[in-house]
Amino acid sequence: MAIKKAVVVVWITLVSSLFALAARGSAAQENAVLHAPLERIDRKPVVFAMNNLGSDIYKRAMELIYKEAFSRLGYTFAYNLYPLKRSLGESNAGRIDGECARGWLPPAVQKKYPNLIQVREPIWESRICVYSMNPDIRVNEWQDLKKYENIVIGFSKDGVYLERMIRQYGSNSQTFYGASNSTQGLRMLASKRIGIFLGVEDAIGSILNEAEFRQKNIYNAGSVDTLLLYPYLNKKYAHLAEPLASVLKQMKKEQIIDQYILRAQEEVFAPARKITISTGLMPPQKPSPDLTPSFFNKVAEVVTRAFALENYQVSFIFRSRLSAFNMAKEGLVDGTMLWRKTKSRNSHFYFSKPFITAEIVFFHLKSKSFDWQQLDDLSSYRAGIVAGMQYEDLFDAAIFSGQLLSLTAKDETGNFKKLLSGEIDYTPVILESGYDTIREIFPQKTAALFTHHQKPLIRQNFYLLLSKQIKENQKVITDFNQGLYHLEKMDATDVKQFQQSAP
Repeated sequence: MAIKKAVVVVWITLVSSLFALAARGSAAQENAVLHAPLERIDRKPVVFAMNNLGSDIYKRAMELIYKEAFSRLGYTFAYNLYPLKRSLGESNAGRIDGECARGWLPPAVQKKYPNLIQVREPIWESRICVYSMNPDIRVNEWQDLKKYENIVIGFSKDGVYLERMIRQYGSNSQTFYGASNSTQGLRMLASKRIGIFLGVEDAIGSILNEAEFRQKNIYNAGSVDTLLLYPYLNKKYAHLAEPLASVLKQMKKEQIIDQYILRAQEEVFAPARKITISTGLMPPQKPSPDLTPSFFNKVAEVVTRAFALENYQVSFIFRSRLSAFNMAKEGLVDGTMLWRKTKSRNSHFYFSKPFITAEIVFFHLKSKSFDWQQLDDLSSYRAGIVAGMQYEDLFDAAIFSGQLLSLTAKDETGNFKKLLSGEIDYTPVILESGYDTIREIFPQKTAALFTHHQKPLIRQNFYLLLSKQIKENQKVITDFNQGLYHLEKMDATDVKQFQQSAP
């Protein structure tokens, strides 16, 4: 009883209440659908589009609900974030498998997107509300908009429903403005360029909680409609439409959907867990000549954003490579970056999915003749290596056996200084990181003395490592990988450019 009351409060406050519509089919058919064994989940994931402007609670609740629903059908589930209009085209073309939540599509829209099949059970319900900075404005139904003929009425053009309803119930003498998204519409409202803005309550509520709008005195002037939102499937998954409707109906009966909404609220409003990552990468103090982000900044941004999507807050500790590694190995910090995946590290660390591929190259002075095509060519040169680093298996073995001459430093800075003094002839470093370090420690004229050999020692994947000394890290690495997946999908262009940044 206590759970039901709590759910009612959450639902009214955030997105109104969920309605359960009857799905057709016999009880025997439903039971056959609902008890697909989880151990048989071996299919390709079903990937849905989700509104990128939805509230964090909405997104998390959708994820939990659909993971449960599709697991009962024998599938895994994932989602990508898209603007509403773009997602229609992606889903219709089959580049993505369906839509998480979309209102009823009018015939003209259905004709334009013929490959989308509606699942006949609503997944979500949102109120369409009116927002204003004028406390005298009150709206309880669509017809009330006609009372405000001298006020510019704004709406989001993300979906067709709002525009259609506003033009249907507004008067010809009224002025309407279609904002590209809800954030733009609220900015126009805050600057008094429009007097009313209509939007979906859960999306608007999330935006109004952002720092930009907290002090703007924008209030909810009333609700004009309730919007039932349904899953949509690309026709290649037409066979799942009825089973998915049955599963969603059953989950509502079991109050699992309500429980997931509560869980989403608790996770979103819970304070972020703090994660500490040690690293031997140098944080830049000087900007690059073309103002491009440093290698560390690129890596740190991906790690920070992926963790943030799963409600973690990251801080970094800068040490030598060996010290950074050992701190994580002993559990003094949560993890360390960036490292190769090796068998010797498996007993001490959980490995993330690879999130950068980079080249390790040999840096040397322009003034010194240096060339190589195979390891034997390096026998007459002295290498500068970093304590604790593993570069490439054959190269590491040659260094360890003494086949190749080497001197050891605690970090790349020491090796670049040894290059300059002539103590060593070359040093293996990640390409971008090497030039970042050179710019940091040397004046411009001295930095110009360095170059790298065009043949890489190796091009390989790098990973985030989390210590097995901390028992929670098994879940944390799973959360990070999930955040990384969603980050790659919603910001694919930037991430791919980053992963391919090394020439």
